[in-house]
Amino acid sequence: MKNELRLLAFLVCLALCACQKQKPVAQTIAAPKADVRNEVVPVNDTVYETQYLYSREEEKDRNEQSEFKVGNDVYKAFTESYSLNDSSLVQILPDSIKSKQMSVKKLKCHNHVYNIKLTKNGKLVYEKQFTKLDFLKLDDDGFLKESAPNAPSFRGVTADGKVLFDMWFCLPDSDFGGISFFSTDLKGNLLQLESYSSTGGNGCDGGVETSPDRRYFLSCQKLYGPKGYVFSFGKPDMVKATFLSDTTFVAIYDFVHRSYNKLKGEWEETHDEKANNLIVYHVNGKRLASYRYRGFTNELDYNAPLEIFKDPGVLVLMDTEKEEIHSISLAHSQVSAVYSLSSLTKLTSRSQMPDWQEASMEALGKKYYFYFALDTLKAYHIAKR
Repeated sequence: MKNELRLLAFLVCLALCACQKQKPVAQTIAAPKADVRNEVVPVNDTVYETQYLYSREEEKDRNEQSEFKVGNDVYKAFTESYSLNDSSLVQILPDSIKSKQMSVKKLKCHNHVYNIKLTKNGKLVYEKQFTKLDFLKLDDDGFLKESAPNAPSFRGVTADGKVLFDMWFCLPDSDFGGISFFSTDLKGNLLQLESYSSTGGNGCDGGVETSPDRRYFLSCQKLYGPKGYVFSFGKPDMVKATFLSDTTFVAIYDFVHRSYNKLKGEWEETHDEKANNLIVYHVNGKRLASYRYRGFTNELDYNAPLEIFKDPGVLVLMDTEKEEIHSISLAHSQVSAVYSLSSLTKLTSRSQMPDWQEASMEALGKKYYFYFALDTLKAYHIAKR
């Protein structure tokens, strides 16, 4: 009995020692949950698409005929464009959100043919065929590969034999795209392709044109002359550029400042309403005169209602909102005048006065007739439609 009691006491002692040596159980504390936000996670998927096929029935609308007179000579150009529907060009279109690339679209685009037939006084000068591949060797405005077929627009021939064309590279089923000009020599060899404007928003009013003596030509961005001469006068948001004489031209700017509003998450624009934005240049790059003019509009692209009247020798610009007429002398560009329509005589019909010189122009769907006595504007008439 004593032995049993001793054994029991020994077991109890062992149990008590084991309890004292046992470590306390560690408490598991959950890590704080991260702040879950709707962050954009790049997926970098590649999406493949192919442009639809262009129908042959649409091609009748993709041709042009135009002419350019040089003294007694008449140049005529017949142009057309159609698609090869070959899916031979690939345009890479990244898709991003908050500056993080989400996917890449690889769009298979079709090559197009551009045919040109140029004649002088009825005799063939050249007949030539170009494709997008020919143009891509010289320039790519970002729209060229994806653009729909569009016939080149003949713009003239310079004195040193450059044949000028405007080319609209617009997206399919859209007026949005880029505007370029290209030139050839009189054998049809492609010389130059250069993007100078856009369409479908802030596009310049007008196209490539030659000076009256054809020694120079200009776009809305640059003036080109003999022996490779180039004068860059353009800025973003060009309104218009046009020749006034053999040696002068006018450029109209819209000075726009753009800034990103982080709170609204959008871009905002402010326009400089004080600076002189109409500049008269000599072809050597010298500024001859500058004025403030805000009579232009910008619905989809810019439109500046102006006309050059060789007789009486003035540049006339309309501001339909303020109902004002701006007049600038062609011979002396520092000489100008601003007329309020209310200060002029409004005629109910076209004038027959022999001492008045008549000049007409269109603005916002209306045709205006202006009447000058020497170089002073006296009256106007609005024709009925």
